[in-house]
Amino acid sequence: MTKGWLKSETRRSRIIVNGTFHNPNWFHAHITPLVNSGYGEVILVCDAPIAELPNLIYECPPNWANKILSRAGAKFVWTFMQGFKHPADIYIGYHIFPSAVTALVCGRLFGAKVIYQLTAGELELQGGGWNAENKVMVALSRPSILVETLAHALMRQYDLAIVRGSNAKNYVLQHKFRNALAVVTGSVETKLPISDSKDIDLIFVGRLSEYKRPDRLLEVVAGVGHSISEFNATLVGEGPDRVALESQARDLGIEKNVTFLGQRDDVPTLLSRAKLFVLTSRWEGVSIAMLESMAMRAVPIVSNVGDLRDFAINGETGYAIDQEDKEGFINAIVKLLSDEKHRAYLATNARQLVVEKCDRDIVSERWSDILNNLID
Repeated sequence: MTKGWLKSETRRSRIIVNGTFHNPNWFHAHITPLVNSGYGEVILVCDAPIAELPNLIYECPPNWANKILSRAGAKFVWTFMQGFKHPADIYIGYHIFPSAVTALVCGRLFGAKVIYQLTAGELELQGGGWNAENKVMVALSRPSILVETLAHALMRQYDLAIVRGSNAKNYVLQHKFRNALAVVTGSVETKLPISDSKDIDLIFVGRLSEYKRPDRLLEVVAGVGHSISEFNATLVGEGPDRVALESQARDLGIEKNVTFLGQRDDVPTLLSRAKLFVLTSRWEGVSIAMLESMAMRAVPIVSNVGDLRDFAINGETGYAIDQEDKEGFINAIVKLLSDEKHRAYLATNARQLVVEKCDRDIVSERWSDILNNLID
């Protein structure tokens, strides 16, 4: 193990994780496989408990610490404290700043191995992360070569980098990362029941914000309406743009075609009823919602950004389309809603791919191999 102030020669079989988990699906996609890997205890430093799991211990900073130190500062202090309270072999941080930086500093101080989870792909690092959904780095307001160079140098300090797909892997290698590197997607539950009634033509699941470009999705829906008059689109999720999007739907004359459901607890059931999953984001790593939809036999039609095309394979499992190609989205949707045989073919392939690569048990086994190889 790496040298540090309080290095232990004894294997602790314990992992300390620092991160922010916005919803239960994201939590289960990433934390549940770590817990189920069999490596040992997982100590999770996050804002608040999400779900109880065996061998998972929450260490959440109290409100007073957040007020005095800020959320990021409080998580740093609490992560550092766990080095004494729960000595660990491995520290893991999600997103380069602040979680992965916190993991790196604390891991090095305590002589542990450190893993960086490049969750959003290269967007976390490009231009210093100014265009990612990071409240701190967005403050740059423009690309910064200096911050980007520092971020790349920081990335090279981790013992292991975890990426979601081939684009992110190539990016990391191009920027001279020479330590252990692995591709691990989020996990999905593939054994849930699938509805025989596919009564939702098109579904979107995600935050209603500029990052996901739901405004573009509504323009696509309006375009589909020129070819297919009787169809429906369901948007699941909340966000700062909801009111504006509802107004946009009225202006486009598609309010009868579009349903805004807001935040829901029955997302798997909704996905199982959907024919198509459509995502017009300006950026993604690998969308968990997309993987979940594929497991439910919904065909993905998504932006060709990040690593989505590793799973939305054109003509085989779905379609990955240039994010600015509105007509491309419209044509793909119209084609599949008009050709059930082809849609069913893609749906079968989509489910098979996700079952083989992203099933929760398979991802748990992958993590078991990775963690044990890192320490042994």
